[in-house]
Amino acid sequence: MEKIKIIVDSGSSISPKEAKKYNIGIIPFKIHIDGETYTDQIDIDSEEFFGKLGKSERKVTTSIPGVGEFTEMLNEYINEGYNKILCFSIGSSLSGMNNMMNLAKNHIENKDVSIDIIDTEIASLPIYFIATKAAKSALAGKSYQEIYKDAIEDVKKANVFVRADTLDYLVKGGRLPKSIGKVASIMKFTPIFTMKDGEIKIAKKVIGKKKSFKEMAKIVKEKIQDKKEYILAIGGGNSLEEIKIIKELLKDEIKNAKLFKEMPVPPVFGVHLGPKSLLVSVVDC
Repeated sequence: MEKIKIIVDSGSSISPKEAKKYNIGIIPFKIHIDGETYTDQIDIDSEEFFGKLGKSERKVTTSIPGVGEFTEMLNEYINEGYNKILCFSIGSSLSGMNNMMNLAKNHIENKDVSIDIIDTEIASLPIYFIATKAAKSALAGKSYQEIYKDAIEDVKKANVFVRADTLDYLVKGGRLPKSIGKVASIMKFTPIFTMKDGEIKIAKKVIGKKKSFKEMAKIVKEKIQDKKEYILAIGGGNSLEEIKIIKELLKDEIKNAKLFKEMPVPPVFGVHLGPKSLLVSVVDC
């Protein structure tokens, strides 16, 4: 008999409360701020993180848990009777989490247990929907093979569009060349980013911060226009005003969505985006 467990890392935008509701395990990142180390979602949540990030004058970093920590988590679930374990990591180009998960998997000697690690090649909002869909399917009694197959297809269709209020954090984190950061500062352009093939890429170059909201809304509307049903998600990090602006620009799309959800940007992604960051994702139903 199959007993299925879904596991994500804390870059998935899934809160501990929702994880409990859907029987999802979360392996957390470590957050390092001003000489202090926090365990994501345990010692610090997204709201607290962005508050500290905006005040910190030192470089803020993240790190992955050790192989032993994740191996212990896997063994705990195996001891509870789970024999099919499906793990989702944020993109392997963004973090070593996926590699760590695979190393831990190789430490499991129980041949009666199947463990799969999926590199989503993305982060934050889309993973929430991919993983919760898999978890709901498991709770509904769907077979592991079907859940895994659906997850692979969902990962292929995943998208996220990102507006960072400043490029300083992307440059500091090594996700964006300093040359682009300097040009953006001189030209006063606010690029809209996306993730493709696991890498952060510029989807649209926009001159002016105000115009960037309109261009972001335009991209989302184009993504939605041929869909009969869709889910729309908006995320932010200390971004109440930015979320308010994009919600007004997308009010019809929000109204017509099968589901609209607001959620926080997880710290591991927020380190590179900074405060006032804005994310939007269109998810197929």
